[in-house]
Amino acid sequence: MGSEIAVGITFRMDEALIAEIEAVDPRIRVMRLFEIGGRGGPDAETKARILREIGASEVLIGTVGMPLEYFDAAKSLKWYQAINAGLERMERAGLLRRGFAVTSGAGIASVAIAEWILGTMVMLAKDLHGYVRQQGERRWESRRSGELHGKTVGIVGLGEIGRETSRRCRAFGMRVVATRRTVQPGAHDPDCDELVPYAELRRLLEVSDYVVLSLPLTTETHGVVGARELALMKPSAFLVNVSRGDVVDQDALIAALKEGLIAGAALDVTSPEPLPAESELWAFPQVILTPHMSGNVEGYGHKAAGVFIANLRRYVAGEPLDHVASAELGY
Repeated sequence: MGSEIAVGITFRMDEALIAEIEAVDPRIRVMRLFEIGGRGGPDAETKARILREIGASEVLIGTVGMPLEYFDAAKSLKWYQAINAGLERMERAGLLRRGFAVTSGAGIASVAIAEWILGTMVMLAKDLHGYVRQQGERRWESRRSGELHGKTVGIVGLGEIGRETSRRCRAFGMRVVATRRTVQPGAHDPDCDELVPYAELRRLLEVSDYVVLSLPLTTETHGVVGARELALMKPSAFLVNVSRGDVVDQDALIAALKEGLIAGAALDVTSPEPLPAESELWAFPQVILTPHMSGNVEGYGHKAAGVFIANLRRYVAGEPLDHVASAELGY
């Protein structure tokens, strides 16, 4: 590591947070490259300046959607901190194999997303979305509702989001069965009632009243829930997806909803996005749809800066970084 550590910030950040970044180490020189993340992009003169400065950057923080030409110009880059949790765009662009470390923003919005999951599960159990429609119709009609207490939630992907979800589900008196990519035989987890290997996904689907998808999108997980998996679920069960739309075969999901193979779904992600107006998913009363907003929480930029600063301290100390992406795994 040289005498100076050039840190490029590619989205607008409060000066107080920049001061915190500078305070991590006296060698740090912050370069404000805010125009990269602005609407419409920078003008030609500003872009030329950014390309020069980004070429000297040893560390960058920004989104997974930063244009490839800026990565191409970052010849001195040693570490890129993404503020997003999902890295599939960077993986597809080959950026996880460029030779610089990439760390994800896993955990930044995990609490907010877990709250969205619990919120939609409560809505599905109580049919609150149905009552909202009744209110718009000025119709007074009561019916019996379910409860989460005593139900089983299956969490597919026990990462930051899955773990926060598990803790909240258990607080509601639910039983949690979870799976993740690597589970040793006989393994246990303090936040779950049962941890099963990915090879036993079938069993998780069969016993769950709510199936929560919170796993990264990779070539391995693309379409992981299709017609066969939906058929394994209880007719009374709900699918909750905060992962990516492509982890679910959407045509199979629509067919399962039509045929009553599952009771309903809560979807914060679809394929494609935005969801076309002609999609049949809009019309199902037993489906809750939101526009990929579960992690769009107030203060996200501050949270992302906090994660970056903690990692920056590790970086200057020569310690391992948190949430380093694997080129082999794609996340």
